[in-house]
Amino acid sequence: MRMAFDRREFVKIFSAACSMLGLQATAQSTSQTQDTVPRTMAHAVWAGGRATKTRPNVVAIQTKPFSWIDEGIDTVLDNLQQKGAVNTVYSYTYDTDPNRIHKNGRLPGHGKFAPDGLRTGGGYFDYDPKFFLDTNIKEFRSFDDGEFNVISDVAPKMKARDMDYFALDFNNPFPVMMKTIPGYVEVAEVDIDGLRTTVPCYNHPSYRAFLLGKIEVYLKQYSEHVDGIMWSAENMGPFDNMIGGDWAMIGVSCFCHYCREKAKDRGISVERAKEGYRRLQYLFRPGPKMGQRPPDGYFATFWRTLLEYPEILSWQKLWMDSYTELRSELYGAAKSIAPEKPFGFHIQQNVTFSPFYSAGEDFAQLAKFSDFLKVATYNNAGGPRMGRLVERLADTVFRDTDSAKLLPVYYDMMGYHEATVPEITLNGLTSEYVVSAAKRIMADVGDNTKIYPGIDIGVPTSATGEKKTHADDVRKAVTAAWGTGVPGIALSRDYSEMELESLAAAGEATRAFLSKRG
Repeated sequence: MRMAFDRREFVKIFSAACSMLGLQATAQSTSQTQDTVPRTMAHAVWAGGRATKTRPNVVAIQTKPFSWIDEGIDTVLDNLQQKGAVNTVYSYTYDTDPNRIHKNGRLPGHGKFAPDGLRTGGGYFDYDPKFFLDTNIKEFRSFDDGEFNVISDVAPKMKARDMDYFALDFNNPFPVMMKTIPGYVEVAEVDIDGLRTTVPCYNHPSYRAFLLGKIEVYLKQYSEHVDGIMWSAENMGPFDNMIGGDWAMIGVSCFCHYCREKAKDRGISVERAKEGYRRLQYLFRPGPKMGQRPPDGYFATFWRTLLEYPEILSWQKLWMDSYTELRSELYGAAKSIAPEKPFGFHIQQNVTFSPFYSAGEDFAQLAKFSDFLKVATYNNAGGPRMGRLVERLADTVFRDTDSAKLLPVYYDMMGYHEATVPEITLNGLTSEYVVSAAKRIMADVGDNTKIYPGIDIGVPTSATGEKKTHADDVRKAVTAAWGTGVPGIALSRDYSEMELESLAAAGEATRAFLSKRG
């Protein structure tokens, strides 16, 4: 008889093990690490009550800077309002992803093909240098779209339509920015071999000052235009990166000066952390599973390595604590400037897939310093993405088995009831995935923050034969999301990728549901 694993129980057990191992690695500094919740302005705001003003029934959409240029601001807004029933736009103000449809691709019935040449990304707005005195990253204005200012050129037209303009500060690491933005290389993470990566380090004071400077620009320099902020960064710590999946970065990091100093304060041995990760790298090295299987098996050897080197998980926790601390600091800064304006975070989809990443991303804690969380619950693209994650789990931690045998146990862990890996790759996940993920996260946060599920409308998949979104898929996902009782949804991933028929299906489903809600 197959044993049923509950995701919550798995997370509790694994988190308890992480804590146990982390305590062994930090016994010299227990008093410093008992309370890992950062002490920032965010806590004073949360403890004293929030003054945030949020419109009811939020229907948000993410929009790239080039869409306003390619189609015209009024045309885009007409499509968003009339077809999608959109009342809030998460406008990419700082964009590190030069994603664009090229001439060998297919336009979704609107927009234009990308011009020749690479978009370098950066800030699509003008800014006062006084907000960046404490950072070496000072020249980041993008001229991919000429002098176009994505805030001052767009926001007034939205306000005339009673729509909210949110600055989407999108900080995903992208290699080209290390070359095009002066100062970026200096703040990059350092990997286990001492090499700089393409990912900025959250513990580097110059990078933190840069991120805080942008928040000040949005809420001070553009106070009349910006109604709120959604902050985004999709990257992971060393342990999650080692497992892999769609969000993994190359290299085990960060071991820069600032991270090493933080580890020293916690009593964590840098060299033992490096040695532990090297042993895991060797254990999970590419090659025939059975041909290089350890005598005691992969999982037993993996667990023995964690017991021998508790610094592995201590370093992962250091990274996750730093990420959490940064977000808390950004929220606190925003609330000290404009307490009534919503400030929230985009949460990457891996939090709904990986039991390991999910264990580290504590929603109850995130709720203390966020007004909303837009969670990427993309069910169509989620099929291939989940399939690849399961394959990676079966090629690392659970390497003693294969993905087909692991899948039922994985579904029990995560609380899903989906099809086989080949089937979800071909057909995507059902709308029940959206429901399950949204309900779980809402249970975690209670009434302390708002949850906006991300609705997949044309989120690209990687290969031929993988699921593509259709209008009926969108209609089902939107209806299912509203049915969970959420206060809003976010049409995703980006307007420029969406078929207008699918956008209209989202609007129809929203209007139909909200007319019944009253």
